[in-house]
Amino acid sequence: MKNNEYLGLDISKKKLDLAGPGIKHHIFENNAKGITKLVAFLKKTNPAVQLVLEPTGGYERAVVLALEKAAIPVCRVAPYQVYAFAKSMGKLAKTDKMDASTLAQFGKERHPRVMKAYDEIQENLRVLHDRRQHLIRSHVQESNRLETAIPSMRKHLKESLKFLDQQLAQVELMLNEHITAHPEMQKKVDRLKAVKGVGDQTVRALLAYMPELGELTSKEAAALIGVAPYNKDSGRYSGYRSIRGGRYQVRNVLYMAAVSAARCNPILKAFYQRLIAQGKKPKVALTAVMRKLITLLNLLLQNPNFSLAS
Repeated sequence: MKNNEYLGLDISKKKLDLAGPGIKHHIFENNAKGITKLVAFLKKTNPAVQLVLEPTGGYERAVVLALEKAAIPVCRVAPYQVYAFAKSMGKLAKTDKMDASTLAQFGKERHPRVMKAYDEIQENLRVLHDRRQHLIRSHVQESNRLETAIPSMRKHLKESLKFLDQQLAQVELMLNEHITAHPEMQKKVDRLKAVKGVGDQTVRALLAYMPELGELTSKEAAALIGVAPYNKDSGRYSGYRSIRGGRYQVRNVLYMAAVSAARCNPILKAFYQRLIAQGKKPKVALTAVMRKLITLLNLLLQNPNFSLAS
C-alpha cells in the first residue's frame, strides 16, 4: 500500500469490517481483543493509513479511542453523504463488506476531514443531553396517551409521568454539575449566554452537538446546522432559496432562540422587522435571524476580544 491510503471500516454491534485498496476484506470482533488486533494489523500494514467510518450510535466509540491512542487518523463521515455517494455510482446492493469498500472509495474521492481528538468532557455533555431529549420525548408520548386513556390506565400513566419528571430533574442537575465542574466549558456557556435570546438549553445543545463552534467560518457554521440557503435555478427559472440538511438538534433549539431574539434582542429585533417590512415571510425572516445568531455565537468563541458592544 502507498502512504496516505484510505481504508473503510464498517462498524456494527458485533464486528468490524475493514476493506480498501491493497488489502483483502478483514473482519474483527467489536470488542477489546478484536480492536487490539485491528490496530496491530493497521500498524503492520501501513502506519500512515486513514480510516473512514460512520457514527453508529456509540458502537464506534471504543474503536475511535483505540485508533486515536495508536495515532491512526480517523475520518468520521455523515451516513447520508456516503449513501448519496454510493447511489451516484449505481451501487444498489448492500453488505458490510461493500459498505467498507464504499467508505474507502469515499475517502479517496472526497478527502474527508480528520476528526478532532476525542473530548471526553464534550462527549459526556452530549450523552447527558441525548438522555434529556429522550426523556422529553417519552414525557410527550405518555402525556398524549393520558388524554385518551381508558380509566384503568390513567393511574399507571400518571405514575409513569411522575417518574419521568423525576428522571428529567436528575438529568438537569447532572448537566448543571457537569458544566460547573469544568471551568473552560462554563466560560463558553457564560460567553454565549451574554447574547439576549440565548438561554441554557440553546447553549447546551450548541456545545453538545456542535463542538466545532468557534473554529468555523461564518458560512461553515451556517451550513453545519442547515440554515444556509441553497439556490434552485435553471435556465430562466429562478426558484425559491431553501435550507436543508445540517444538524437538526442544533437547528431546532436555535429556531426557538431566534424567536426569542427577534422579540428581545435590540439588534436582531430590528433586523427581523426590517426583513418583514421588505415583504419577507416570517419563517424566512426567522431563518435569517438564525443565521445571524449562529454567526455571532461562532464569532464570540472564535475571538475572545470580541465584544457585543463593539
